[in-house]
Amino acid sequence: MHICDLLDRRAVNLTAAPINKESAINDLVDSLAGTGCLSDTERFRAAVFDRERKGSTGFGEGVAIPHAKSAGVSRPALSAMVVKNGVEFDSIDGEPVNLIFLIASPHNASDAHLDVLARLSSLLIDENFRKALISAKSVDEFLSYINEAEKKELNKEEEEHKEQEKQQENTHQSESKATAPVYDLVAVTACPAGLSHTYMAAEALEHKAKEMGISIKVEADGAAGNRNQLMPEEIANAKAVIVAADRAVNIDRFIGKRMVRVGVVDGVRRPLELITKALDPNCPVYSAGALSESSNIPMKLYRHLMSGLTYILPLAATAGILSAVARLDFVRDTELGLFLDTIGYSIGALLFPVLSAFIAFSMAGRMALVAGFTGGVMADMADAGVIGAVLNGFVGGGVAFLSARLAARFLKGHDAMFALLVYPLLGAVLTTIIAKFITNIPAILVDSAIEIFLSGANAWVLAIIGAVLGGMMAADMGGPCNKIAYACGVLLLGDCLPEVGPGCLVMAAVMAGGMVPPIAAGLGALLFKHCFSKPEQGLAWTAISKGFLFITEGVYPFLAINPTKMRIACISGAAVAGALSMFFSCGLCAPHGGIFIVILAENPLFYLLSLLCGVIVSTILFRVGRKPLHLES
Repeated sequence: MHICDLLDRRAVNLTAAPINKESAINDLVDSLAGTGCLSDTERFRAAVFDRERKGSTGFGEGVAIPHAKSAGVSRPALSAMVVKNGVEFDSIDGEPVNLIFLIASPHNASDAHLDVLARLSSLLIDENFRKALISAKSVDEFLSYINEAEKKELNKEEEEHKEQEKQQENTHQSESKATAPVYDLVAVTACPAGLSHTYMAAEALEHKAKEMGISIKVEADGAAGNRNQLMPEEIANAKAVIVAADRAVNIDRFIGKRMVRVGVVDGVRRPLELITKALDPNCPVYSAGALSESSNIPMKLYRHLMSGLTYILPLAATAGILSAVARLDFVRDTELGLFLDTIGYSIGALLFPVLSAFIAFSMAGRMALVAGFTGGVMADMADAGVIGAVLNGFVGGGVAFLSARLAARFLKGHDAMFALLVYPLLGAVLTTIIAKFITNIPAILVDSAIEIFLSGANAWVLAIIGAVLGGMMAADMGGPCNKIAYACGVLLLGDCLPEVGPGCLVMAAVMAGGMVPPIAAGLGALLFKHCFSKPEQGLAWTAISKGFLFITEGVYPFLAINPTKMRIACISGAAVAGALSMFFSCGLCAPHGGIFIVILAENPLFYLLSLLCGVIVSTILFRVGRKPLHLES
């Protein structure tokens, strides 16, 4: 099968002039739909935009390859577009795009189809090939360039395959002890979809290594599986390893080798730098469980904290909701109310131990769980609050990590017998001592200071805090600002549960800020249809429902046009909602649930008013930031 078997001439546009990235993708999807390869056009369109939100497929050098796997695709296919004057595509080099290929792949695409798509990605690395396609005068000429380049690539692959077979035959016949080929470098490339980035990064590394006279073998871990898989002897003989991957790959096989570990886009854009860095004698050596060399200490601590936070979310939600229901007028002072309140208190008592335990678990694995639980219990007993639980979680993880390292060094492989008793006991004792005499003391002071400040602050100070947190929730939708604001809300909520405290106010502001953007975007698409495209209008009710469910990412499809202005609209409305929520002393008892837990909120009517005001502000700014579509040409 060849590339042009998937590229219908009806899906090739050599004179396209899209006004923006969204328009280009929509035109490409529509051209594919005209070839009959899509069973559900809108489903596939949504999948393409969803993939684009995870990271731009504009690779630089004037090329973009948007792609998606979707149940809306009945058979694999391609569409192509040449934009002579270029179109903005959020490319990684910041330059406009002139050549765009859209890849449509069903969930059950065969390996043959995926090989063809991988070959296309590899060909687009060649600058002369790209220039030829852009300068094509007709569709036939465009397709002929592809056929010619693919034929050369297939011949090269065949020659390389024959050469490898010849080398293997010579190796078998040789009396030499060296049975495995020796490469200067080995590498692994992988991206979430496995359709283009994976193979472009592999091709870029191979081309650059060839230019430099360096031998390299690249394992492309794509959608069709693990191609060109690295053998243990090849890894052992290599001088260094490059891992260019945006998802988990097996890297423990590289223990003891010099390693450069980066994202897959870096493999496409910076092959020379990666190869040079890997061959540098000062390149860090990978050890079991080590993170990439670019990970600094604050980022490592942040990851461990997020791990602990993940495990307390369901506990905090359950404890908060049960206790809130127990305080309702028609339940309070009844046997049911007492029963629910007891369960809420019991679950709430687990928050600090679980938070500490899974911070420690993230740092040192199962052997750190007991030390972590102990740290959380010590924080609870000393009223050190969530600050103490977090600090003691890191202490427990550190104690367990050091204990295991020392045991592995001095017990010479017999440390496993200590895992059941000695590690937990030693971790618990040391964590208790450190918590009691060191970490709990400042934690109590800091935690008390935060509670006193929030409890005694006037309404205007609270409004400022709410505005900042609400705005952060809408600043990057799942990025660092959003996660930090949400972490503050959850941790401070956990500090007061199952009672109602200042942490509930913070959580309410955070949730309001996260709900506003998708609701406002969907409402704007319904009210101002002349400013929103048909795909956006089709997603309006979906965005509104996601907003009510506290899924901030529901606003993403509406950020393609004038993204800066749209983000300002999101942040402004979210900040207003967060500020008013804090000003009116509205509080929530759970870290999630959206509109469904508002009935259990403190001052629920004022909370709904705050949310409404934020939505109105963002909706108006969405309209102001967009021109009617017929004026954007």
